[in-house]
Amino acid sequence: MILDSVRLELVTDHRFEIDMETNYAFGVECAGEIFSKKIGKSNVENVGLICLDSTNRIINYACVAIGSIESVKVSIAEIFKIALLSNSSQIIIAHNHPSGVLEITEADISLTKKIGTIAKIFDIKLIDSLIVNSKEEVLSIRENFFMEEA
Repeated sequence: MILDSVRLELVTDHRFEIDMETNYAFGVECAGEIFSKKIGKSNVENVGLICLDSTNRIINYACVAIGSIESVKVSIAEIFKIALLSNSSQIIIAHNHPSGVLEITEADISLTKKIGTIAKIFDIKLIDSLIVNSKEEVLSIRENFFMEEA
């Protein structure tokens, strides 16, 4: 019997520029700016991921899910596949609300808790889960729902 020997690798899809003086994310404002630029103006729900190292240096960004005008189905496996291949020690996730209304739903809370729980298993810190809209407004689920540290 012959088996295939395989490996996974992360491939850069494309590059984009963010008007920031540093490549370190020091809070909701920095991450919110990236998420607003990448998914904030979309007319359907998107989920984005920022991977960071232990010094808060941004490693990369990925759009991990694209949904409909009202919802998005998120693959938790996809989030952690990218985070692990990026050698991340921290992540920030975000999704947009095409309606422009920044309200935290039960689904948002449930998904954030699930991602936080799984992040702990991989020894990855979930810094925050954000909601963005087309007006470049940002809502932190951690700050507004008082999430435990992941």
